[in-house]
Amino acid sequence: MSDIVRVAGINMELLNSTVTFPNEGRVACQGVKGAYSQQAANRMFAKSMPMFFKTFSGVIEAVKSGMVDYGILPIENNSYGSIRATYQLLKNAGVYIIRAERILIRHQLLVKPGTTLADVTSIRSHEQALGQCSHFLKKIEDQAAIIPVLNTAMAARYVSESEDTGAAAIASPEAAEIYGLQALSTRVSDSDNNYTRFVCISKEPKIYPGSNRISMILSVPHEPGSLYKIIGKFAKRDINITKLESSPIVGRNFEFRFYIDADASCADPDVRVMLDELRNECPEFIFLGNYSEA
Repeated sequence: MSDIVRVAGINMELLNSTVTFPNEGRVACQGVKGAYSQQAANRMFAKSMPMFFKTFSGVIEAVKSGMVDYGILPIENNSYGSIRATYQLLKNAGVYIIRAERILIRHQLLVKPGTTLADVTSIRSHEQALGQCSHFLKKIEDQAAIIPVLNTAMAARYVSESEDTGAAAIASPEAAEIYGLQALSTRVSDSDNNYTRFVCISKEPKIYPGSNRISMILSVPHEPGSLYKIIGKFAKRDINITKLESSPIVGRNFEFRFYIDADASCADPDVRVMLDELRNECPEFIFLGNYSEA
């Protein structure tokens, strides 16, 4: 059924081709009904109803404690970039990415029935959603207060429950239906090609068949050419880096850690050798997982 392989100091279960990714289990996601995370959870686990948690850290803790088998977290948007909060939490979480899914994000401006655009005095949504709708919000910022909240669906629920007739939310069509809201505008995103990557995490270090992407967080020695040497390890093996993004290390002067995704499989012994080299040579190295993305 599987082999145990050593990946960057971690014993990981390399599942053979007869094993398929599960379509059910105890699943956690952040927010409330109608959240985009729920759409990702439903796509990955069609036979399960997710449990909702208020924060990303709550999802991770539910996975770590064994309350749930899997957690769903947003990690990157193609127009607004990485969700740094997710990376910061994964850095020390001790959980592993075992799958990823891209979800088309269809933001709408939602209000109570009968509310007009002229009535809107506040707009709530997650900070990522607000960033993805910056062009629209720029046109209305003199009229309406822009208020970040923890989740797009939470914003929609607030509008449905609030007595404030000027309250609006940026959220999904699914949230509009669930909370009885109407869309004043069905296209408020800066781009119609607006996708968010969601990852599925598990505390079990498993690699499912077809896993062809690896993710990691690392820092490099603070000396000339150190990043070049790291990238060279991928180039030497003809491995394509699909993401390379820097993030400041808090408390250090202009030092950075890097988020790296690459097209590779830990079934390849040479990839495992490379990861061991990175672990030994980088001041900080966290292997996040080897997975496939739908």
